[in-house]
Amino acid sequence: MKTKPQKKSYRLKKAVLNTFITNSPAETIKAGRRVAKLAKPGATICLSGELGAGKTTFLKGLAAGIGIKDAGRRITSASFVLAREFPEKNFYHLDLYRLNRENFFLSGLDQYLSGKNIVAVEWSDIIGKKLIKNRIEIKIKMLGGDKRKITVRGA
Repeated sequence: MKTKPQKKSYRLKKAVLNTFITNSPAETIKAGRRVAKLAKPGATICLSGELGAGKTTFLKGLAAGIGIKDAGRRITSASFVLAREFPEKNFYHLDLYRLNRENFFLSGLDQYLSGKNIVAVEWSDIIGKKLIKNRIEIKIKMLGGDKRKITVRGA
């Protein structure tokens, strides 16, 4: 008995897609560039890790990988700005460290989570995983010094 071919789905499957061990900020940026290949319109990249783990450093590589010019200079910690916009590539960087869930929605930042944008969200647990569709979860764990373990998971 023949089976029909499955339709291709562009949704990321819930699985570990890759794990990187990096030994320097430059290697963490390189890992971000590699993950950028997964970042299609509608994707939300959810970053987690301790303060100083390298989330913004990783995003410098991710942004460069999706075509943001001069990403190394332009991608900075958004903690005091909440959102940085790069409309030339429909890329938005949100840092929710200073917000709670209610303030996130009251602020209107949820407008960025549209199907045409690529959105990177630091401290995304504030929003709640069930509200974010087509997530790419990035977990960065400090292993001592500049060494990091970066786990990339589709969700």
